[in-house]
Amino acid sequence: MTYGSIVHDPTGSWDADLPLDREVNERLAATVLDWRRGDDSVPPPADIEQAALQLSGYAELQVRELRAALERLPRDLEQSTAEQLRTGITLAEAVRRLRAPAIRRGDPLNQAQSRARLVDALHSALDRTLAELPAPVPGP
Repeated sequence: MTYGSIVHDPTGSWDADLPLDREVNERLAATVLDWRRGDDSVPPPADIEQAALQLSGYAELQVRELRAALERLPRDLEQSTAEQLRTGITLAEAVRRLRAPAIRRGDPLNQAQSRARLVDALHSALDRTLAELPAPVPGP
């Protein structure tokens, strides 16, 4: 039997070069949003809580990715300034929501679905921000 190790990474830099696993997390978010109370498709509470934790961790990575993309936006274009403001608002709301524990007393289904909606909003903000980035200039 193998066991994983716990990594102490207070700076959050050990996985900075890893790409986001977007497709898997999009499917998880869509699945969580499809769960309905009283439906046979709803898993046990422990599985719902695990989904909320997974989506929370992924949202943290998205926030970091979105901040990096925001830093790369040009500062002189009026359209970019509007996008920077919109992205900044999305980031502030995401950070506020992520401060709350993913699992707390109450309704785990509602909490997991809230994290899934946050992941969707961060995907939209990241896509908009990346679309605003200037095309890279090919090198010699």
